[in-house]
Amino acid sequence: MLQIKYACAGFLMGIAELIPGISGSTIAVIFNIYKNLMSILTELKWSNASFNLGKLTRVFQLRLFAPLIFSMFLSILLFSKGIDYLLTNYEQPFFLLLGWLMMLLSIQVGNFFTAIISKPTLLIFLIGGVFLGFLLSNLGVDSANAHPLYLFISGIIAFAFFLIPGISGSAMLIALGVYGAVIKGISNFDFETLIPFGAGCFTSLVLLPRLILAIYKAYEDQMLLIFSGLIFCSGYFLI
Repeated sequence: MLQIKYACAGFLMGIAELIPGISGSTIAVIFNIYKNLMSILTELKWSNASFNLGKLTRVFQLRLFAPLIFSMFLSILLFSKGIDYLLTNYEQPFFLLLGWLMMLLSIQVGNFFTAIISKPTLLIFLIGGVFLGFLLSNLGVDSANAHPLYLFISGIIAFAFFLIPGISGSAMLIALGVYGAVIKGISNFDFETLIPFGAGCFTSLVLLPRLILAIYKAYEDQMLLIFSGLIFCSGYFLI
């Protein structure tokens, strides 16, 4: 049944977004639901707001979208506690593992050896991503007491990367310095963290699907190399 397929995809997407290795959108691609999922998200506009359940079910395909969202949030709640335990009790080895994972992931995301050999001018975008990662690592963000506005912006950025296959939103949270705070916030239901972060995610969900996908399709090579450099640099500073 399609509902079971979407529920399984959602569960794995939730796990993927907690661990900076593979993005939730990549899971959607694997399950062959990415195109339909993006078409549902692009329907999030005021003209489709309604109290008519039949209309909402038809426009947003709730028979498929509801089990996906439910199972995704369920997996996030279940696995966030495990990750929070690792952060609390084994922070140094856990971040060491994440650092190496992110550096290896950056090579896969950007495929930069092949890209730069075929088009050397793309090297500047890789360098730009590394430089951006260096700037973020020197912001001195206190993840335990991150400002609500910074959490809001982080939510916008993280969810924007949820829309792009191949790049994990959690990898960007590490780059922004708020990964631990967000994981702990989810695990402990800390609404001081979750409300501004969730508001950023919702803002991104409503405003960015069309824009992000249009930019990504038009400048895919350049964007991937920027993200690759950013992820590599962030992973390096975790080690």
